[in-house]
Amino acid sequence: MKRAISALLCAAALAVTVSTAEARPRNHHRHHHPQVVVQQEEQSFFGGFQNGLQHGFSAGSSFVERARQFVGETAHQVGVRSTLWCSAFLRKVTGATGVDDRALSWESHRHIAPQVGAVVTMGRRGGGHVGIVSGFTKTGDPIVISGNHSHHVAESVYPRRRIRAWVSPT
Repeated sequence: MKRAISALLCAAALAVTVSTAEARPRNHHRHHHPQVVVQQEEQSFFGGFQNGLQHGFSAGSSFVERARQFVGETAHQVGVRSTLWCSAFLRKVTGATGVDDRALSWESHRHIAPQVGAVVTMGRRGGGHVGIVSGFTKTGDPIVISGNHSHHVAESVYPRRRIRAWVSPT
């Protein structure tokens, strides 16, 4: 049964379709990233599996819109601590409990399928990074809004291979 579900999820991931809207944040230079295509925020990454796999997860796109309002701002402007503040930023946006200032503490939340509105954790030397998925590129890489990205809130493409976990924002 697990193999059948895995096969269906893989097939769904390959069949995903995205809109042609560009996902570059305001004041962002075109030459930094290849053209990005965003999936409509009302749809899940797995499209037709939305009702079966992600029942009850509808607040994600409202968190994305809330996070997007802070793009370009510093920790001080957001109103959070100014060191290691990616997790503090997400707590402010989502109101999540059970997480602390460590990005990887979000991995204790319920793991979910890749989708707009999911929180993603990423490993890096000496710690981690965390943000909220605002869309996907044509190749399936997530577009993530996160705090403490070059000392600002930013919306950027991260390679899918960097993602450690896809979790619920609440």
